[in-house]
Amino acid sequence: MRALLLPSLMLALAACATTEPAADDFAYSAGTAWVAFDDGWDAEAEAVFADATSFVQAFAEANPDAGWAVVLDLDETVMNNVEYQLRRERLGLGYTPESWYEWTQEESATLVPGVEAFLETVNTLGGHVAFVTNRSDSEQLATENNLADLGLVRGDDFQVLMTRARPNGVSAKDERYALVSPLLAAQGYPDVEIIAYLGDNVGDKPETEGEWTFFCIDQGAMYGDPCAAVPGPGQ
Repeated sequence: MRALLLPSLMLALAACATTEPAADDFAYSAGTAWVAFDDGWDAEAEAVFADATSFVQAFAEANPDAGWAVVLDLDETVMNNVEYQLRRERLGLGYTPESWYEWTQEESATLVPGVEAFLETVNTLGGHVAFVTNRSDSEQLATENNLADLGLVRGDDFQVLMTRARPNGVSAKDERYALVSPLLAAQGYPDVEIIAYLGDNVGDKPETEGEWTFFCIDQGAMYGDPCAAVPGPGQ
């Protein structure tokens, strides 16, 4: 993680990164309210990352000479954007590309609970981290700035970040997944095997089964095609 010179500045940034929205009297959808205000969502996300941590630790111990990587979606897997959803619901509106672009340019997403410790473990064990997201390529700079503000820096904490080309790039990620190992090889890390995918939607893993494990973060069915069998509270 990127070192900060002033302890007081580090504490201030940490406080900003972990601040949760304050509950109000608006009748939000059940999933959005669960992610935004319920400690149960935090605990569930942390539990998924704890399972993923145990998985990579076991793999690294059993395969000390192997090159390996994990691939994560960004939104609702690494970056928590529930504030965007709260704003849209208060307006009586849903997702639009224009409003989402404005949100990403704020660089205000926070971290999903548990992800920071998981990524630190992966890097400590000698693994590699790749992010494959359907954020637009026009949002890449703001995304990397937001990640850096949260302490996740390219080269230190992740090696690959692939966005979606717009307007013609497809949302299916398989072609980009296929580029992760070659990109790592081009950076000097040959023969890297992807051992795990982590995401909140069913498309956050390859369509074809392989020798990898998928870990699902429940995002309360706020949008997309959630991977959780029963999204949201009350499972």
